[in-house]
Amino acid sequence: MEFDQEKFLDEATKVIKVQAYHLNKMIDNNNLKQALKESAVMLAELKTSLLTPRNYYSIFTLVLDELQFLEQFFKEENRRGRRMKHLYDSVQQAQSIIPRLYLMITAGRIYIEAGEISAKRHLFELLNAIKGVQNPTRGLFLRYYFLKTMKDKLPDTPEDVDISLKFILQNLEE
Repeated sequence: MEFDQEKFLDEATKVIKVQAYHLNKMIDNNNLKQALKESAVMLAELKTSLLTPRNYYSIFTLVLDELQFLEQFFKEENRRGRRMKHLYDSVQQAQSIIPRLYLMITAGRIYIEAGEISAKRHLFELLNAIKGVQNPTRGLFLRYYFLKTMKDKLPDTPEDVDISLKFILQNLEE
């Protein structure tokens, strides 16, 4: 069993590193369409049920490092004049739910920053979409990424404190 875990972890790590290389190459070439494809393949490694939570965490951290580069690329695309609504719609073309949700969260952050959508509405829409993840390990890590990414997007005015608390509690409740 332990040998299998090492084998699965090594295979997943190799795929992530190869896809990260291709993703960064596409980012350097300003090729959004290919960057989204490469990131979806990389994120597909997070669909696995073969790894223990500890080993899943290892690949999760590798992917998170790469998602930071993708987020910066999305910010640059926004600065170049790309409408974030179009980008957000594009990331929803990922065929699998796990890659799609990670991309939606990453693009959603920039979508909110750009002021093209209300943070309150968008956060709860994403929260409802995350309910589609049935595996507890994948769901837990996805929810963590969601909270980590969106923590500074929560409404913080005195009248919106209840909304922020509701959001956090609803996310943790699942």
